[in-house]
Amino acid sequence: MEELRKKMDSLWKSVKKDLEKVLKDTTKLIKKGEDYIKDFSEKGKDKLEKLTLSLQREKLYYELGKSISNLPKKRWTENKRIEEIVSKIRRINRQIKKKK
Repeated sequence: MEELRKKMDSLWKSVKKDLEKVLKDTTKLIKKGEDYIKDFSEKGKDKLEKLTLSLQREKLYYELGKSISNLPKKRWTENKRIEEIVSKIRRINRQIKKKK
């Protein structure tokens, strides 16, 4: 019985070292996975924001075209609505540039 206990103790010491090493390796892998997922989600978020801004810009271009088509050419530069839309388009273009 005593001999079995000694063998179990020595076996446990080696198994314990192996388990600790596996635990450390697993912890490192999990950390790498977390970093990868975080990086991947940030890139996805940036792409989604760029897409949203691009869609907003396209909508403004549509509104600009609609507004211009209803006015004579002489009044394009003095129309507040057109100036407002062009200003919004420029602002969105700057935001998209920052994201790139």
